[in-house]
Amino acid sequence: MTYLASMSTTGLHAPIVRADAHTAFVLGNGPSLRGVDLAALSDYATIGLNAAYRYWRRIGWRPTYYACLDLTVGLSHKAEIAALIEEGRIEKFLLRQNLIEALGDAAHTRRVVNFDALRARLELLQEPAITTGSHAALWIATLGFKKIVLLGVDGRYKEVVDGAERRNGIELEVVRAGENPNYFFDGYQQPGDRYNIPNPRPGLHVGAWRAAALLLRKAGVEAYNANADSAVRCFPFVDLQSLLGPGATPSPADEPLPAARAPVPAQSEAVTPPSPMNAARKLLGFLRTNLFACLTPGAILAIGLVALLAEPGAFSRGFAAAYVLLSGLIWSLFILLLYTRRATIAQLNLMRHEIEALKAAADDMTRIAADEGALAAGPIQADGVENSSRRV
Repeated sequence: MTYLASMSTTGLHAPIVRADAHTAFVLGNGPSLRGVDLAALSDYATIGLNAAYRYWRRIGWRPTYYACLDLTVGLSHKAEIAALIEEGRIEKFLLRQNLIEALGDAAHTRRVVNFDALRARLELLQEPAITTGSHAALWIATLGFKKIVLLGVDGRYKEVVDGAERRNGIELEVVRAGENPNYFFDGYQQPGDRYNIPNPRPGLHVGAWRAAALLLRKAGVEAYNANADSAVRCFPFVDLQSLLGPGATPSPADEPLPAARAPVPAQSEAVTPPSPMNAARKLLGFLRTNLFACLTPGAILAIGLVALLAEPGAFSRGFAAAYVLLSGLIWSLFILLLYTRRATIAQLNLMRHEIEALKAAADDMTRIAADEGALAAGPIQADGVENSSRRV
């Protein structure tokens, strides 16, 4: 069995970390997972991601949990995810609302968890930069696991691989088999698969893991990375072989996290009292972020003023003064309308997200109710053996 390289110790009094019943392994799909014997993790909770099911089928193994949070990837693998649900060997599936709707009856089981509905209720999942790996780790923490170990989380991607062609926006489609250095086994992606560019903005995945590290620490969850060569440097590093055996001594993270911030108070307590100073700050912030849009009409009015001043006697007839006053009024009204429009759009988007979350929660309740009969029949089974022993 091939394991990751051992890490050096951090001192005589450094804590020893061992895998136990409260440990969960997040299985990223990076090249560093190649050679790791997944069967050796069968006594522990594991969560696998996205298209790794193709490898699991080769070796006859399944993780405890499964997550697919990419809106494009989920739909692209809909039929195979439905088959995974149907076979009953995975305890829970963390899926997006759009995929759950597309799955139809296949998703009518308590084992399918609606990520969007859950995210609306749990603060731990509300980090805005959603990646399947980072939010799978956060979700695992909500299940009660106190130790999380990352495997195959490398954080290095070739954005557009051989055999992939661009479709709409950041979406790509695999049109022919080609070399793909992003994953731990050949054939992870196959012709017909659709997915998004891994980092549509620079550092998306690494940044998402950094945010997750802060949230996990705030929740009192220990998190470690078992790949010493990972680009994700915000977790202490451990050696997998030692972790599964006598215990591992973590090496400190290369990117220490900032000091934990005080929890944000409830919205009713966090609302800043209205005042002229606060209103002025908001307006200045708006002007800074919309500088070009605000300056454009001002520039047009200034050109008109220059043309008016070129007219002899403009000041003596009071035209210039009147123009300046009128221009200032028009410009102020324009900025006010622009600000009101942006604020209205932001409020409508917030209401839309709240409605979608409520709809997702209602759909969750419908699926749970539809599955009550099956749930009452007995606990979840895997390979004919009760799986509950792997739960916390």
